Amino acid sequence: MLVEAMLSLSILTVVGLCLLKLSLNILAPRQWVLQQVVSDAYMTYERAYAERIPFENLLASDSPWPDIASASRTSSTEVEIGRLPGNSVITGTITRTRTIDQNYPVYSGNDPNEAAKAKEINPSAMKIWKVQSILTFHVGSRTYTKSRTVLRSQ
Repeated sequence: MLVEAMLSLSILTVVGLCLLKLSLNILAPRQWVLQQVVSDAYMTYERAYAERIPFENLLASDSPWPDIASASRTSSTEVEIGRLPGNSVITGTITRTRTIDQNYPVYSGNDPNEAAKAKEINPSAMKIWKVQSILTFHVGSRTYTKSRTVLRSQ
């Protein structure tokens, strides 16, 4: 009687462990999808922030998006993207840059030929800025990178 009870308990333990392993295999892809959705939501925030920041702040020396031409300062920050069930934190690194679009030249010198060429290409003398946010985060042993680019005209 004791042997049958121990045998049945052992079989139940093995079946329980197999079911636990199967349930964890089902949940792993869901966590990956959840982290992708949370990172997409964070990048939507970054895009909205880039679209609404005033030009005075965007072009300032302490801008959240430093000019890529000035290599003296880069803006890489560790950020909390969100939280998984169980209150575990998802973190990533956000890198922000801005560049002026060279396809729309704005003349600022004394050469009349250059002024005519710039006026022909860009008659309204608009400055077009590319504001880019790059998010890098890890899921397991893999590294993922997402980026959003916003064009701002001044």
